[in-house]
Amino acid sequence: MHKKKQQEGDEHREKALDDMMGGALEVKKEDILNMEIPQPEFVLSKPDTQWSEEEKKVYKEYEKKNKELSEEQEKYRKSLEIEMRKLQASIKDATEGFDETLTKLLEWKVKSEMVIYQEELKITNIVYSILIEEEIRNREVELSLKLEKFLAYKVRGPSSYTVMHAVILFMSLKLLDKKFRKDFLDVPVHIVEHLYKLFKRRPRVQKMRTQMDSSINIKDQSLCGWMAADGLSQMLKAMEELDAPENMPEDLDPLIWERFCLVRRAKVESEQQVKTMALTLAEMQAFLQKRIDENETYEQEIKNLTDELDRVHKEKNCFRKDIMVQVLMKQGQVELTPTDLTADYSDSVLHHRSVVEGLNHTIKLNAGSKHDRRSYLVYILTD
Repeated sequence: MHKKKQQEGDEHREKALDDMMGGALEVKKEDILNMEIPQPEFVLSKPDTQWSEEEKKVYKEYEKKNKELSEEQEKYRKSLEIEMRKLQASIKDATEGFDETLTKLLEWKVKSEMVIYQEELKITNIVYSILIEEEIRNREVELSLKLEKFLAYKVRGPSSYTVMHAVILFMSLKLLDKKFRKDFLDVPVHIVEHLYKLFKRRPRVQKMRTQMDSSINIKDQSLCGWMAADGLSQMLKAMEELDAPENMPEDLDPLIWERFCLVRRAKVESEQQVKTMALTLAEMQAFLQKRIDENETYEQEIKNLTDELDRVHKEKNCFRKDIMVQVLMKQGQVELTPTDLTADYSDSVLHHRSVVEGLNHTIKLNAGSKHDRRSYLVYILTD
């Protein structure tokens, strides 16, 4: 029973909320636009001619409340429109301020990028200058090293000492040949002639080459010296057979024979020394000819390297003098007439545009006064 009464109380409360506040404990201000006052039930079920006095009063009350609600809704609608216009004005001001700030930021960005690009261009020009200068310096060093290398290959002929020593040996050999008869004046003439033939006689041994292949380097003189020494030892060993007593002519004093053998041995040793020296000179001459042939090529290379080095020096000096300078100028300060000819600014002076315009104005004034004076003189002379 208690629960039933409680449920009935809750239903009455919900019905009252529905009638008064649409089922809500709190009505928001914006909900007034959605509020509607329900018409009385008899309005829909009965024509107005059948209404009772009480129903007419209820309907008038309904119209009064509906009018008041409409007025409240209209007031609230106007207040919302006013608030909306204020918000629109505020939004417009904020948008214009934002656009102005954005424009300033864009201008600042463009100026900043311009400065950055200018500095990047300066850095690029500096790096380019450094690379070009380093390339020129490396080329100069490379050419200098090559030039020094080719200049080191200087042709040198046989040493004067070697040539003089060979000449002395050859003259001493001729002298021994001439002194032979003088050394044996105490011997009969026919025996001297026989001894001279024996003096000219040489044993049959393997002859050394007097000419070497031109490809043999002068540094192989130790090998040539060994070959010469080996040939001399073979020749002296063969001479011992010719110096034997059985080869001595008849009726010749043994002492004279021994003296003859000593003279002939000295002659043979001198001949071997002359042959060795001739071999050395031949090798040196072949090496010298090879160096002379190479020297012609080196001379041409040296000339080419010298010319190239001079060109690099000129290019280096021109690069150091022709310095790139980055000048920031306002638009309209430089006005050039495009022509096919290359302008020469070697004797030009850079002035601000205001200075040039001032000079042009002065020139025009002076030219005008000169023209006036000339016209006045012409007028006087004409009269």
